[in-house]
Amino acid sequence: MKRFGILILCLVALVASIWGNGIVFDLERMEALRSEPVAQEAIAGIIRDADKQMTNPCPSVTDKTKPAPGGDKHDYFSMARYWWPNPNTPDGLPYVRKDGKVNPEIEDLDRKNLGAMEKMLRVYTLAYFYSGKEEYAAKGWDVLRTWFINKKTRMNPNMAYSQVRMGHNNNQGSNSGLLDGYSFLIVPDAVDLLSKAKCAKPKEVELIRQWFTEYLQWMLTSEQGIKENAAKNNHGTAYHIQVAVYALFVGNDSIANTYIASFPDKRVFSQVTEDGRQPAELARTRALGYSCYNLKHYLDMMDICRLRGADMMNDAELAQRIEAAIDFLVPYLGKPVSAWPFQQIADWDKEQQTLCWILYRADRYFPDKGYKTLFEQYNKAKTKDRNYLLY
Repeated sequence: MKRFGILILCLVALVASIWGNGIVFDLERMEALRSEPVAQEAIAGIIRDADKQMTNPCPSVTDKTKPAPGGDKHDYFSMARYWWPNPNTPDGLPYVRKDGKVNPEIEDLDRKNLGAMEKMLRVYTLAYFYSGKEEYAAKGWDVLRTWFINKKTRMNPNMAYSQVRMGHNNNQGSNSGLLDGYSFLIVPDAVDLLSKAKCAKPKEVELIRQWFTEYLQWMLTSEQGIKENAAKNNHGTAYHIQVAVYALFVGNDSIANTYIASFPDKRVFSQVTEDGRQPAELARTRALGYSCYNLKHYLDMMDICRLRGADMMNDAELAQRIEAAIDFLVPYLGKPVSAWPFQQIADWDKEQQTLCWILYRADRYFPDKGYKTLFEQYNKAKTKDRNYLLY
């Protein structure tokens, strides 16, 4: 394990400064895909999506119908997904947990706005990357300005009111709310790509870096952030990756190196057994979904390390543990939910497709496992799926 950490520390700062790739986006692969038929169809779909949304307003945290409990409309505000009004009290407080059952109230607040921002930014960024057309870059900058820069619409750089459990903790946010911020993961690469456009302004690039500098500091020092860092499931994994990516974006190599080097021990070996089980995820009512979700995070970190020139596959023990986690799920691909010995109370077919894309991505790292063949056998996605461009 120490060898992997030393390799990371040696390479992250050096390679990141000379490699023309993204932090999360594999730009060299994305460029090489242009001539492939499956990618061409996906690119055409991206362009169509960009054209369709050109007249749509840019999402903002100020769009919500009620402010966060603190009263500031610029504060991000979301409600915990699985917490519902208490049926035993007149006012429904305090909310009670129903694991795996999504409260539709979450759609009224900023989680929906944040998701819309991420999707819109991704479409414009990819459309600009593949077409070179300035109008897509200009719209991408509109999205970024609205969410991060414009004083009338910007989000405050914290998630103090994320995934609030109404009636608990004075309606402050919970540590699990930092998971919402995973939607920011594409922003650093989007900013760097869009900064190459003629309409880009260096000052605005720096303002967004400053926003993430402040947000990163909040993640590292707030009570919510400290608790999320201590989480021993997918929440801790997602937190770890976010800190590493944002630190790379703002040039804090010390934090980035520390978090990348500590990832195997803190997030993989502590969460995955030798036979590939993820006990914290299998205990949930959506056990397949959360097992896949955590694996997606692992693959994100594997991609991040590879793009920095420090391949996690160089550590044989680490590679074996991640491979075991994938192989534990493979026997249930294409099977009915009744074959799954754990709970999955909803979205079985959806998570089957998630597992397919995990296999598609994992084939890069484990080419002898036949994962690509399994993907082709069970994948139901249309050929224009933009995942073909990203992975």
